[in-house]
Amino acid sequence: MIHNIMIEIEKKFLLTEEQQNKLLDGAKELGRKVVEDTYFDTDQYKLTLGDYWLRKRDGAYELKAPLKSGSGSYEATNRYNEITDAKEILRELGLNGEPDFETALARAGIKRFMTCFSDRSSYDRSGFHVDIDSVTYADTDFEYALAEIELLVETEAEADEADRRIMELAKELGLATEQVIMGKVAAFLNEKRPDHYRVLFEAGVLK
Repeated sequence: MIHNIMIEIEKKFLLTEEQQNKLLDGAKELGRKVVEDTYFDTDQYKLTLGDYWLRKRDGAYELKAPLKSGSGSYEATNRYNEITDAKEILRELGLNGEPDFETALARAGIKRFMTCFSDRSSYDRSGFHVDIDSVTYADTDFEYALAEIELLVETEAEADEADRRIMELAKELGLATEQVIMGKVAAFLNEKRPDHYRVLFEAGVLK
């Protein structure tokens, strides 16, 4: 049985101050914190080329895996399985023969390529989870800011309905829904690791 897997349906936005105020109008503030994320890949970009995003968040490993090959980035929202169980992460990556998690990563040549710090304010807006992030990156002066509207579902059958609800809310608020907004990792790669970004863009992983 697979444990600790949810399907994340999300849409990213770059907001004006007016749009952010409208999005948060009536929303319940859930808290503010700084989230530290370290992302991992091989020198040949084996994980990210497969649309797999392995990170260590505040000391715990997480994997965002596509529902099926090439399915992570949809025309509307992004859809990923969120896997937090270490054994399930190794199984998903084909490394389940190794007894120790970090030894398995090292032997597969999987290592850090980026660490970022997101000053995150989170809100609940009528069941939608909203994150407002201001992001800085280790060893660089690059900064980025974005917002995410997210729903978590348990089955792929629920994903289309979650997608529709997010897009309806965005349109209701007058937010741009056609434009594909880079996430914090893609923005960093585009700015600081253009070779990595180009490979993922040419492979269709990033748009």
